Amino acid sequence: MYKTIPIKSTFSEEEKAFWQFQCQQANNLINCAIYYAKRKHYEWLREQTEAYTTYWRDDVLKFGWKTYKCAVKYPELDKALKSSPHYKAMAAQSAQQTLKSVGESLTSYNQLVEKYYKGEVDRPRLPRYRKKGGLAAVTFPKQALTYKKGLFYPSVSKESKPELLCKITLEPPAFIDPDWVKEVTVRPYLGQLWIDWVIDDGKQAVKDNPNLNYSQAWSFDHGGDNWLTGVSTHGKSLIIDGRKLKSMNQGYARLVAKYKTGKPESYWDSNLDRVQRKRNNQMRDAINKAARFIINRCLSDRIGNIIIGWNERQKDSINIGRRGNQNFVVIPTKRLIERLKQLCPEYGIKLTVTEEAYSSKASFLDEDSLPRHGEKTSGWKPSGKRVRRGLYKTSFGYLVNADCNGAANIAKKVATQLGLDLTKVGSGSLTLPHRYDLFNSLKKSYRTRLRNSTGLPVLFRNLVESPVLQPGEMSTQRSTNI
Repeated sequence: MYKTIPIKSTFSEEEKAFWQFQCQQANNLINCAIYYAKRKHYEWLREQTEAYTTYWRDDVLKFGWKTYKCAVKYPELDKALKSSPHYKAMAAQSAQQTLKSVGESLTSYNQLVEKYYKGEVDRPRLPRYRKKGGLAAVTFPKQALTYKKGLFYPSVSKESKPELLCKITLEPPAFIDPDWVKEVTVRPYLGQLWIDWVIDDGKQAVKDNPNLNYSQAWSFDHGGDNWLTGVSTHGKSLIIDGRKLKSMNQGYARLVAKYKTGKPESYWDSNLDRVQRKRNNQMRDAINKAARFIINRCLSDRIGNIIIGWNERQKDSINIGRRGNQNFVVIPTKRLIERLKQLCPEYGIKLTVTEEAYSSKASFLDEDSLPRHGEKTSGWKPSGKRVRRGLYKTSFGYLVNADCNGAANIAKKVATQLGLDLTKVGSGSLTLPHRYDLFNSLKKSYRTRLRNSTGLPVLFRNLVESPVLQPGEMSTQRSTNI
């Protein structure tokens, strides 16, 4: 399976100057490619009789070019820009990778044009120019890397070699086999240079794990203070605390406001770079630890399904007040879902993401029906109601945790589809969930003990404990997780 290992660079001053120069050339080459593509595209538009037209937008009559697909592809870009000084200053394969990224952007634009005329998306725009004098990522495929005595030597162009003051090398992390490396990218990141090691460890995705029961599931409802509230079909429940995440984001917002006081909106400096890096690393660390905890819990309980309730675009359209939006929107739940999508195939766990409409209003113990969003009948009414924040009262007078009630309803939405047995989910499992703090209560010894209790073969447990599969811990020990 392919993985990306991000590592903070430790270049010398001479090496850092070389890589900054290469990133500048990549940035300039991207702008040259975009300029060439736009010039060819608009030359072709001028030849069309009805290309310049009028159209309505937001009840305003406007004039402009009609939206057509761009015919420029990567081979044409490579042929046209081979004589560019920016192309020649880079290794040939690195320059080609840079132009391929522009070609992929143009392909995405053409796909959006099709959806635009179907009414699925807003009017697309051709790729925009990058900031003049900025930095862009430089990518080296395996063919452009030479491995000798524990170091990778990237290709250097003939024009750049006479200017070198030292040998340019890249040292891979100790836990990476050199044969695994497929691609290396040096990229700028908030005032620093980072190295992305793309590896293929040779493992295949597990379709069916014989150690897991696919008629059982953990179901999760996401929120703010209670980041994830889970209920299992075994009758267990838990809460992954989100108050620390909220506190981190509040501290980040205060520092940004402090450094930007009296400055224009676009103001940015090295202090803001540092604050942004710290906040991003904290969020990534929380994502990786939460994902690893959920996966380990499923392996420990021999559960083969994970269910998460998620409504698309719910965060960019929510309106729960200025403070409510600040506390809820910045919690990176969607990125946690994407991380689980990467981890689940390694262990044969099936991840299901379903819409969660009315899961918080309906009563699970009263077996209320759960309509989809926009499909609620006129006579639908929940049997219970929330009597306080975090407390739900059923029609029989039982008081249960409101988030656990929502998590159980999310499992109910896909129970028939996945063949789940919900008979063990009762008032007991919905009343007293165990709360976990990712940063304080989940120590490394706890995570190790949980892995050892999975009953998996020793070799498989060793793979689970491998640093390659624990970017959350890697970020804590090395401060390198991106």
